[in-house]
Amino acid sequence: MPRILLTTRGRDSGLYDYFRENAPRNFRWRFGMPRTISFGLRFLRQNLPDVSILEYPSHAEFSAHLKRGWDAVGFSFYLEETNDILEMAAEARRAGVRELWAGNYGALTPSIHSHFDHVFNGYSESSLADKLGVSLDEIQHPPLITRFRLPGGWSFPLGILFSSRGCSFRCTFCQTTTFAPKPKEISLASLDRALRFYVEHGVRFVLLLDENFGNLPSHADAVIELLAHHGIRWLVQSRVDLLLRNFDEWKRCGMEGALFGIESFHQDILKQMHKNERAHAAFELVDRLHGAGLYAHGYYIIGLPPETPASISEDLRTLASLKLDVTQITIVTPHPQTEMWRELDTGYGIFEKDWSKFDTKHLVWNHPHCAPGVLESLLEQGFRACYSGDWVARTSKKFLSMRRAQKDLSSVLLGPVRSRWASAARLPYLPARLPVEDQRVRSVA
Repeated sequence: MPRILLTTRGRDSGLYDYFRENAPRNFRWRFGMPRTISFGLRFLRQNLPDVSILEYPSHAEFSAHLKRGWDAVGFSFYLEETNDILEMAAEARRAGVRELWAGNYGALTPSIHSHFDHVFNGYSESSLADKLGVSLDEIQHPPLITRFRLPGGWSFPLGILFSSRGCSFRCTFCQTTTFAPKPKEISLASLDRALRFYVEHGVRFVLLLDENFGNLPSHADAVIELLAHHGIRWLVQSRVDLLLRNFDEWKRCGMEGALFGIESFHQDILKQMHKNERAHAAFELVDRLHGAGLYAHGYYIIGLPPETPASISEDLRTLASLKLDVTQITIVTPHPQTEMWRELDTGYGIFEKDWSKFDTKHLVWNHPHCAPGVLESLLEQGFRACYSGDWVARTSKKFLSMRRAQKDLSSVLLGPVRSRWASAARLPYLPARLPVEDQRVRSVA
């Protein structure tokens, strides 16, 4: 078996924290979730235990690992991390590594393919197994636990679950249309093993990070029964229309909140994005979430070609009026191999050459109505409006009210102790093969 090392970008410039990047600058009283483990590499290591992984190493750690001698080093990265990865790849070349591989969404950029000997497209367990000449049965879900911090810093463990991977919708801004255009289920037996691990280690909350949970209806129903069987409360990422269609049933079965794309308040822009949802539906969903005391987390995009500074400012005021618990605002950013990349590059021109600026927080193309710096200023304006006033008080009240209603304050009080499982060094893998008694999921009826 060849010696394979799979790694991510380094951590010397700081760990990525989603909530820090989607809040006003220097805003202390926010949620936090630093990225300390790589979900993709954990899936690969769970299913191909002979490979080694190195998650968010320091430069010194990466250099030391290169000296151990590898037949191939693979890099998992996102577009905005490309500069760092190319430097790491060059160092691996100098260290004498024979083959360099690229994977994850960052590997979809054709102009960087010459730096690597092999590029993996999409979720790569099966293709990596083929390359290594080993057999792989159904995909096994690894334990994935991250440390979720409440405003003020109190933490508790949050389990991550992918019940399926991939998306059949064709939104113009999304790379998943190339990366994984057909959703594929993770087996119930595999999900059951991961959920049992969470419960046994005191993890009572799970975030379902499918691109669009509910897009595979019968599988989603079975997953929800499984979550209810284990007594797990859950948050879910999905489309607005799917959330509205299933709202009452999902709430009854333990849903505590939802993450969803609003993207725009204008029907013509949603149509242009191939979003294919009613613009007003997002307002309806937010009202239902607030009315039920559930977490509301919305995604919004500014800077489409028809928009002006004045129209964006008005839309950001509307966005703030929704009083979401978390608001992600992004500047429209073309990504390689998307329809939006082709449209913006052909129609206006993509001027930015620095990949680190493709983080959805910078303008990288020639906008017809917004001069350089304007969208970045509007982005900060939007965050300040969405997180101003009573944000901390109302969001904290909602969270604590739900815990009291569920008679579940202990899960929060013991959170810092149980969060130790979110450490990359402590989080184990499940046995490589399902034991005989796990071949069929126990009845969850």
